[in-house]
Amino acid sequence: MGRDDRPVRRVVFVTPEYNHSFPAALKNAIDYLFAEWNDKAAGFVSHGVHGGVRAVEGLRLVLAELKVATVRSQVVLNTFTDFELTAPGDPGVCRPGEHEQQALHDMLDELVAWAAALKPLRETASAA
Repeated sequence: MGRDDRPVRRVVFVTPEYNHSFPAALKNAIDYLFAEWNDKAAGFVSHGVHGGVRAVEGLRLVLAELKVATVRSQVVLNTFTDFELTAPGDPGVCRPGEHEQQALHDMLDELVAWAAALKPLRETASAA
């Protein structure tokens, strides 16, 4: 349920790339909520040495099995160009390039559109 007790219809996953995939804790969370994902829309923000794209590739496969429609556009943050280390041992600061702002808007626009398109499926499922 959403913050105001409306059901969540869209989700943005923010994930690092970990060993060419997404973290096990994320997979565990997805599996735990299994049926809750059905007929929802999802977008992605990923980060890593290669922008986290391999993590998102893996997530798309898992979410497809849970009947989640994933949008094509995604935000890809590179460890070397989109993060600034401020001091040794400090986690640093995320400073995405300007092009990522457009990618974020594109992804969110697609996400809203897909969530609306899936509404009849959610209504049919909740009536059953």
